[in-house]
Amino acid sequence: MSYPEQVWVENPPCESLLTRVASGRGVAFAKRTHGVWDHLALYLSGGWWADQWRRCDQMIYKSQMPSDPEVYRERFAYLAYLRELLKDISDPPSDDRWIHTISLNLDYLTRKLSRPGFFLKTRTDPRLLSYWEWNYTYREIIDASNAATHRLQFAQTLTKGVVSNSILALPDIARSFHTVVLAPSKMHDLAQRWNLEPTHVTFLPAPTWPDRRPQGSLFTDPVLPALQTYRIRHKLLSTLLSVQSRRPLLYLFEFGTCAQWLIARLFRARPGAAYLDMGRTLELWFPDSEWPLKAPTATVYRRASRAYYGERRYLELKVGA
Repeated sequence: MSYPEQVWVENPPCESLLTRVASGRGVAFAKRTHGVWDHLALYLSGGWWADQWRRCDQMIYKSQMPSDPEVYRERFAYLAYLRELLKDISDPPSDDRWIHTISLNLDYLTRKLSRPGFFLKTRTDPRLLSYWEWNYTYREIIDASNAATHRLQFAQTLTKGVVSNSILALPDIARSFHTVVLAPSKMHDLAQRWNLEPTHVTFLPAPTWPDRRPQGSLFTDPVLPALQTYRIRHKLLSTLLSVQSRRPLLYLFEFGTCAQWLIARLFRARPGAAYLDMGRTLELWFPDSEWPLKAPTATVYRRASRAYYGERRYLELKVGA
């Protein structure tokens, strides 16, 4: 079997994505960054169940667990979830409103963001191999999922909008929609910060986030989506589908990998709605909470936050003010 050494990705400006949202025709943007490719590559290469399931237990429980029947069931439930994510990539909706996204590199705040398109190398970052203590490659998962046969778009489109400040147009666009937000509870007042009519916003708080990642030296970020969000995905899907409005629907997610699972199923049920996997970009509207961002990313977000709020309001809000 021959694996691609690199794949071509388009990299349109954030404005083009926001234009598609504003059109009301529907669009689905699930932000498939290196995390999902790491997890699926570990699945294909056997990394999750190797070493007495050490990596899988770290993901689910944040520590290695004894192999009792409950833990055993939970491990295989997580692998079943990964198989669903793999099927979503392998068999995407046949609809031009569905955007196939990919991002593999950790250094996405480089010249990549300024290019209209480029070849994305499929080798795995050595720092990730060191972190997971397992040898795997993105090339196998890209080949197994036939991802390279799709028209791929760089997954950092919204991050690109943070750099250019073009993402700051999203609140104005949202005023024409009923906006459904699945995000950390600290973002409960997003409607107020975006000047949205409260009756046209549905907010769902994400599960409590853990205070630390699985053990490892690369990732020191203390704030992550809960590692067991996959457990409640069907309940969340039902809740999200229950939202009704005479306005078009705009779904916004800050919910880790599970956002991709939800968007794939929501889009098939409601292709006329708009779905944006925001990643961490919603954080720019919350300078008054500790940002789960590291330099130089945090610098870019601070700049965008200042542009949105203005210097005076930004200084009133920011942490430590």
